[in-house]
Amino acid sequence: MRVTLSEACWAAGVPDDSGWLTEYTRPDFDSFQDFVAGLRDDPDPDHVPLIPQLCGRLLGDDTRTERALTGDQEIREPFFHHGDLLVRGHLDVAAPFVVTGSLVVEGCLTDCGPDSVIAVRGDVTARAVNTDGEMSVGGDIEAGIVYGHYNDQTLQARTIRARLVIEDEHSTIAAVEADTHFDLDDFQQGYGEGVQERLRELLVDEVFSHEEDEEEEEQLDRALLFARLREGRAVFRADDGSSAN
Repeated sequence: MRVTLSEACWAAGVPDDSGWLTEYTRPDFDSFQDFVAGLRDDPDPDHVPLIPQLCGRLLGDDTRTERALTGDQEIREPFFHHGDLLVRGHLDVAAPFVVTGSLVVEGCLTDCGPDSVIAVRGDVTARAVNTDGEMSVGGDIEAGIVYGHYNDQTLQARTIRARLVIEDEHSTIAAVEADTHFDLDDFQQGYGEGVQERLRELLVDEVFSHEEDEEEEEQLDRALLFARLREGRAVFRADDGSSAN
């Protein structure tokens, strides 16, 4: 395992000079779920992508399977699947979560940092992505909305394709192809110049609310936004016939 590990590190361009991965694999594990549980202890953005790569190489392509989970899923224990995974509902992750293939979520994908660490070797497709934890996607992310929140974790992917991408104090390492994209410098916790005006033009009134100071103008409320998305209701004015143009 350690030989394969070293090769995987070099192939990924992250030589295991520190010995982190070697030490990570030194204990005996009863299952791959036990193995990925160790991500809780060191969710380094450089290390996380290596775990699904290593697991995939050890298990080989012949053992890949396609798995479907029906209904909303709440993951609170370490989760591992070798192959592609389909979730027919919303997916809420509050634990280490590793998929060696691609992940399709028919609803919203939400994580819960620092308890969650999501590592997907392939692509991720979802109605929307709401992340404040460590999330690594080896391929592309495709969603209506991708919202990164909180400044201690990282979202990384090859390319993010979405109608709206918001980097709210959340480091994003990816090429972004979006109709509307607010990066860290633009958004400034929602107080960037012209940010709320642009969001008002784009999104329905129901996803805005007052903060502590009731005299301030209403701002985009992430909780309201994703509550509405989870209900399957339109959040873009262009999709909502009842909203004014």
